[in-house]
Amino acid sequence: MKKILFLFLTLTSLISFAQTTEKKPMQIPRFATKQDRLLLNLNWDNWLNASEATEVKGFRSRGFSFLFMNENVFGEGNTAVAFGLGFSSQNVHSNVYPTYNADKSKTFFTPLANDYDLNKLSVNFIDAAFEFRYRTDENEARKRFKISVGIKGGILVQSHTKYEDDVVGKIKTYGIKNLNKFQYGATARIGYGHWGISGYYSLVNLFKNDKGPAVVPVSIGLAYAL
Repeated sequence: MKKILFLFLTLTSLISFAQTTEKKPMQIPRFATKQDRLLLNLNWDNWLNASEATEVKGFRSRGFSFLFMNENVFGEGNTAVAFGLGFSSQNVHSNVYPTYNADKSKTFFTPLANDYDLNKLSVNFIDAAFEFRYRTDENEARKRFKISVGIKGGILVQSHTKYEDDVVGKIKTYGIKNLNKFQYGATARIGYGHWGISGYYSLVNLFKNDKGPAVVPVSIGLAYAL
């Protein structure tokens, strides 16, 4: 009888404990809140500080870039830092062509006198980027407003000009002299959901100091984030 009573009291205690124990919510891993791991940009490129003789064809000067990013989320997921690697191509159409002095130690922009169909300078970089991110909570459409600011630096891996007219046809010249081998600048992006507007402002000139025109690359683009 005592054993039965002891067993009854033990079971009653266990049932009572189970009923009074609060169920803890399932913890969602932080990495599940990471966003914008792949950034794709279609850019419109331009040069600041260009001479009066330099006319940039803004609408035709289209470049692109992409970045693979890793994100570290803070707290509830509204703020984060991100870093990653990628590639960018700046393509500026204009009325000037790079020429050189006798020993090619200095580059000049020479205006084209004849009619032409195409004239662009293209520079291509392997990039590394770092940015601070802020985003709102999801709305009823399960989308967020997002803002990010940061810095991006690149190593020049290829450069060329492309020229075309009705007389000589197409001419493509590689390895433009006296370009800065490293380019870095400030970045910003504002968006909603997957889409946004991005900007880039170089903190160094396109060419080395006193080795070429003191133009500063800038870009504004349409961004898509996954």
